[in-house]
Amino acid sequence: MHSFIIKNTLTEAEENYLISRFSDCMKFFKVPEQDIEELYDRLYFEYSAWSRLYHNLSHIYSLLRLSEQYRSKLNNPFVVDLAIWFHDIVYDASKKDNELQSAILFEDLMRPFIEKEVVEMVRSLILSTYGHKPLIPDDNDHQFFLDFDLSILASDRETYRIYSDAIREEYKSLFSFLVYNGGRKKVLHAFLDRKMLYFSEHFRSNCEAMARQNLEWEILYLG
Repeated sequence: MHSFIIKNTLTEAEENYLISRFSDCMKFFKVPEQDIEELYDRLYFEYSAWSRLYHNLSHIYSLLRLSEQYRSKLNNPFVVDLAIWFHDIVYDASKKDNELQSAILFEDLMRPFIEKEVVEMVRSLILSTYGHKPLIPDDNDHQFFLDFDLSILASDRETYRIYSDAIREEYKSLFSFLVYNGGRKKVLHAFLDRKMLYFSEHFRSNCEAMARQNLEWEILYLG
């Protein structure tokens, strides 16, 4: 599995990769050249907000690398890529409707360029990240998209620690450590109580055990 990067500033090569992948996606949907740059600038602006320590461009970069790696397993790879780009375009740690607002903004920005059927597919993928359960359970792309998004849970321990700390930093201005730790542990326990964390056979076989070990470790790490 591709290793995750978690940082605020990307290298020139990483930024060029994002630009290239976005351009390829937009050209597939026949978005006019002048609109591609404007859309990318909007995404870049939103994902570069100072408050985003994890849900930033490095997160998008990591998921796009995964979608590239598993492209042959996806039914509609460019639809999945659209969902990757827009699933966290709205992210405010103080709000509980980020997924819905991201889906709404995606529709506002992309409806002029893509067919209604594609809009609905991407909307369903984005909304599936609320609670991390596929709205279309048997759909291959829903399964892999959600597995990409949660694959960070199965990363090596040091990367997982950096991820855990980054999530905490996103809530730093909202909650005390005591309040945050209690809430975060409830989330972690809820994941552990699931019958399965991953929906595709591939990710279940390769990531489930490590992800559960990391979740248990973080509960102890939080104290």
